Amino acid sequence: MKKYIFIVLLFAFWSCEETKEEDTEKPTVTITSPQDGSIVSDSIEITCMSTDNEGIANVELWVNGVSTGVSDSTEPYSLHWVTSNLDHGVYTIVIRAYDINDNVMDSNPILLTVSNLSDYHLFSGTFIDEFDDDATSIVFISDSDGSILADTSFIGNTSFSLNADKTLDPPPDKINVTIVSRISGEIQIATNIGINRGSDWTWYGPSNEVEVIGESYYTFTNIPDDIYRVILTTNGNNNRPYINGTDTYSLSQYENNEDVLVMGLMNDGTALYKVIENVSVSETHELDFSNFLQAEQRIINNLTGKECNWVSHAGLQSEDSFVHYNRYRLSDGDDEGIAWTSDQNFITNYPPSFSKFLLGLTVGQYNIPGEKSWYQKTHGEMQESVRLIDGDINVISSDIDNFVMEISGSEPDQWGMELKDLSSDLEWNIYVDLNTTSGSIPYLPSSVTEAYPEINRASFVMTQVTLVDFFCAENQEEWHLLYFNTNSYYGDYCSGKREVSYFLE
Repeated sequence: MKKYIFIVLLFAFWSCEETKEEDTEKPTVTITSPQDGSIVSDSIEITCMSTDNEGIANVELWVNGVSTGVSDSTEPYSLHWVTSNLDHGVYTIVIRAYDINDNVMDSNPILLTVSNLSDYHLFSGTFIDEFDDDATSIVFISDSDGSILADTSFIGNTSFSLNADKTLDPPPDKINVTIVSRISGEIQIATNIGINRGSDWTWYGPSNEVEVIGESYYTFTNIPDDIYRVILTTNGNNNRPYINGTDTYSLSQYENNEDVLVMGLMNDGTALYKVIENVSVSETHELDFSNFLQAEQRIINNLTGKECNWVSHAGLQSEDSFVHYNRYRLSDGDDEGIAWTSDQNFITNYPPSFSKFLLGLTVGQYNIPGEKSWYQKTHGEMQESVRLIDGDINVISSDIDNFVMEISGSEPDQWGMELKDLSSDLEWNIYVDLNTTSGSIPYLPSSVTEAYPEINRASFVMTQVTLVDFFCAENQEEWHLLYFNTNSYYGDYCSGKREVSYFLE
């Protein structure tokens, strides 16, 4: 009897094993966030809902048909996807669900556009005392075709960061930065072409305008027969009259108790000078030329092979900045025998008390259509010679929508264009990286045309191109790093430059 019962129980056990069904039901899985078609960046959480008749083991993130290895086994399901190192573009996202019996099911795919901020950051800028507090200023970014990528408007001092539209393709590695504003009542337009995307610049305004508070007055006696002219100068203003013994001559002043330098330029190329200390406005000073001293003279050797065209010469004390209201004007002009010798070497005269100088020398045919001129400017010690820049620029096309340049030489760091609206006399200065020799000037965003309707892009024509060598930088990028990171007048940290300019016909 017991044997019979055992056989029955064994049969019943075998019967239960044979009737249990295998689990083949697949789980369900639905992506709940983000929405299909979303734009994502940096790191995001992708969430889903997943159910199964017997239980979910885990869910896993798949991108473009490849497992990321990112999974979650605990509800609510959330998968952390890092996009920072991914290329911009559209990615197919699927979440795969696994149940406890190894059944697998994929969610419906969604498409996500990866668009990281670093891909779209264009430019950061800060302005400190650069523009008028009552004028609208505009900065806009464009590409090599002139198309607008971003812009911003502001008044006075500001800081900003400009990003491109993240629904579009990433912007180019090189961008154009244009600034439009009104300074002292005049519209100023300047563009830098070929700038690294993501650049961060700060404009400092060390050369703020100062106001004239009044005038002082001067008469002259014992005037030498061979005098050419007189220069009356403070360290910020000057007057250059041809004098006689009867008239009174004025000099504008920024402040009282200023030292006034009087330079008498002689027809033989020499100069006499006198310093009047602590001059205040409204004072009248009678100057006797018999009390003047002989100025020191330096002949600047012209090594260019070109005829002299212009000399501009200023002197400073050792502690003074080169900013314009700290310069005593010593001489300038374009007269043979006064500004240069008969054998085309430049003449400079100065009181021995000055220890540093600003000197600008021009040779060639300045501002003559179809001709070129060369310029050398120095800040610091008195230079001994002037030479040409080792470089040249030729215009293949002056079309503002398709300019083409040919550049040669070992010294150039940057080239530039001067555009003019011949109907309004507006000027547009453009500075260009040497690697950019063709392209289009920027189009104007609506922010510019609304604030300054008098600016008409189509009216501008190219009138001049210039090639530049900075003494203090090896290329344009290095010059920008110096210029936009130094809170002082550029003449105080850069010893000068050489240029060649071509004036278009």
